[in-house]
Parts: sequence; structure tokens; C-alpha cells
Amino acid sequence: MNRWFSGTVRGTYGQVDGGAGSDALGRLEPGLKKYLWLQSQVRFCNVKSNAEFQRVFSAFYRVRRDSIWKTQYFDLMESAKANGIEFPEALRELSQRCGTVEASFASKLVATLDPSKPVIDKFVLEYFELQLPRWGSHDRELKTVGLYRELCDKYGALMQSPTGNLIREQFDGRYPNLGVSELKKVDLVLWQIRAVLRKNCVRRLNSSK
Repeated sequence: MNRWFSGTVRGTYGQVDGGAGSDALGRLEPGLKKYLWLQSQVRFCNVKSNAEFQRVFSAFYRVRRDSIWKTQYFDLMESAKANGIEFPEALRELSQRCGTVEASFASKLVATLDPSKPVIDKFVLEYFELQLPRWGSHDRELKTVGLYRELCDKYGALMQSPTGNLIREQFDGRYPNLGVSELKKVDLVLWQIRAVLRKNCVRRLNSSK
């Protein structure tokens, strides 16, 4: 049995043990191929006008927005390639261009250009016991930046833990020499075990009633 999955992964959900996630690394392959393709293309095509890049990106990151929104989004991504972009700036720019605070998609833009940065995703937030500020809350943009920084800190702690080391060791054993960032290896695995984690969360909540 996979050595990591026979141990424990701790978070909001308590733990995942036994064989519950033993095939998670195998399930990574289709999405991993898309991710690697995106990362291989982003610096060498004009993402603002490249329809194939936009299609694959939208499928991989589940972008369900209209064409006007996508035009603004990929224009920002293309313009940020020259000098890079930090999360607060990406969040502010998207808010100004699209009229909404797009925490998740701002983080995906940043992480596409800098794979050492994390993606804000509801399953990852649940794992790390974090929650986005509510719609309409005071200083929502500022609070979102604070949450992102906290997410970075929590990822940093996980990366240095025995669990984080084992996740990356197992990833490298299955998919060696792919050039995937250390943080992204952990992110991809957490995404694959989300269903198991959610079941444990529901079980924990029900037992507390």
C-alpha cells in the first residue's frame, strides 16, 4: 500500500487513513497532463489571443465566465508576463476590470505565472480551516489578501511537515522529473483526495450534533 496514504493527513476533516486515497496519484495523470501543457505554453504564446490556451485553461480551472470577462482576464495575464504580478495587484486589477472580487481566479492567474504560489480553492480552504470573507463584507478585498497570506503560511507549514514531505516523495516516485513546483505537487494531491476529505468532514460535523 502507498506509504503516505496508509498514514494520516490531518486538517479540518480529521484524518484520511487506510486505502481511502491509495489511487489518488494515479487519478492525477489526466489533469497533470493539462497542467503541464498550460505551463509549457503560457510563456510562449499570446494568452490574450490564443484560443487553445484559453480553452484548456478554462477547462482545467473551471472558468465559467462570459467572453467579456475572459477577454479582461487573459489580457491581464498576458500583460503580467513581463514583470510578474502579486496576488494583491491581481485581485485589485480584476476587481477594477470585472467589477467583482475574484479571489480564486486571481490566485490562479498568479500561480500560472509563478507556480510556487498557491491557488485559492474551496477544498483547500476547508482542509486548512480557512474561509473567504462573505460577499458584501466590509473591506472584503483587504480581508481576502489577508486570507491569501495565511494560506501561504499554512502551505509553508505543511510543506515542512512529515506529511508534506511524504506527499512530495510519493509524487516524485510516480511522476519523476516533470519540473512541477513543490507546492503544486501537494496542491494536486489535495485536490484528488477532496471527496474522501469531505466525507470525513461531514462525519465529523454529524457526530458533533
